Amino acid sequence: MMTMGCDFFEKKGFLNEEAELDQRFEVRMYAKAELAAKYFPHVHPKVARRSLYRWIQQCPYIVEKFREMGYQKNRKFFTKREVMVIIQGLGEP
Repeated sequence: MMTMGCDFFEKKGFLNEEAELDQRFEVRMYAKAELAAKYFPHVHPKVARRSLYRWIQQCPYIVEKFREMGYQKNRKFFTKREVMVIIQGLGEP
């Protein structure tokens, strides 16, 4: 059985999207207010959080992925996977 090195996958574009995003934006667990402040840096934290929630609710891709993942809206943070979904739906902050 022949194994293929990382070079093969890199050339073919099969690398994980997470690796590509990590180079531009640190994908990690974020407090909701912290991530909202990255998207809306010039507004009050409460307004930033509400604005981010509004953007999330208006993006069917994020809503569907969150539903599939069992998103818990009462938590004070977004998991790394949730941050990835937000970035895929809204773009980087």
